[in-house]
Amino acid sequence: MCAVEGVRAAGSREGKYGLAVIESKDSAASAVFTSNKVVAAPIIHTKEMIKGGKISLVVVNSGNANCFTGQDGIDDCEKTIGFASKITDIPSTEIATASTGVIGRKMPMDIILPLVEESISKLEHSAESSTDAAKSIMTTDTYHKEFAVEAEIDGEKVRIGGITKGVGMIAPNMGTMLCFLATDAVISSEMINKALKSAANRSFNMIVVDGDQSTNDTAILMANGKSGVEVAKDGEINEDFQEALDFICISLAKMMAR
Repeated sequence: MCAVEGVRAAGSREGKYGLAVIESKDSAASAVFTSNKVVAAPIIHTKEMIKGGKISLVVVNSGNANCFTGQDGIDDCEKTIGFASKITDIPSTEIATASTGVIGRKMPMDIILPLVEESISKLEHSAESSTDAAKSIMTTDTYHKEFAVEAEIDGEKVRIGGITKGVGMIAPNMGTMLCFLATDAVISSEMINKALKSAANRSFNMIVVDGDQSTNDTAILMANGKSGVEVAKDGEINEDFQEALDFICISLAKMMAR
């Protein structure tokens, strides 16, 4: 993640629970989610907030999926986001959340909130912090998964970085997988959505591991524009940028399938 200018990340663990935070302030953003009709509380929340087209912070926990938790699950999402907002001064409307882990159990907020605070306190722009974030979202994964690419767009450099997790319950149209991507390109949320859907169809949506599809699948792409390089004009995405995005998504998907 932190190969991209303007991105900070961190991760913390306590026992079987992990928590990552990824910061890319004032980023245009979009996301794709599971096509399962049953979805977890974080997806319900993030689907709504992403309509604003902007993300500055992502909070991701592992160990508990916050699924089949009813209104309590929604409330716990809001508590987590409100807590992170208070610490960072980032508006709650710019904070996305995601979860992975055991289904049907109430969130252990006495563990999650201290992990949020710890991870935010460790936010850094470094390779090590990106790795920490990738490791903290692992569940039954045997190794962490991260990747970054650099593309040349009209003679200028643009970077895309990402982390992902996913091993079991991976079927076509994503699976139990979380993917968080960031770029320093200049691109609107509408065009991000177009680019991300195209990349997901060529990568994550082609994986089958055990035939099950998850309730929590989420892939988010944030663009903070730090490079100053526009990668979409007149409703069309630059081919080199799309190719780079496809490549990183395919690479991360292969890591999950192996």
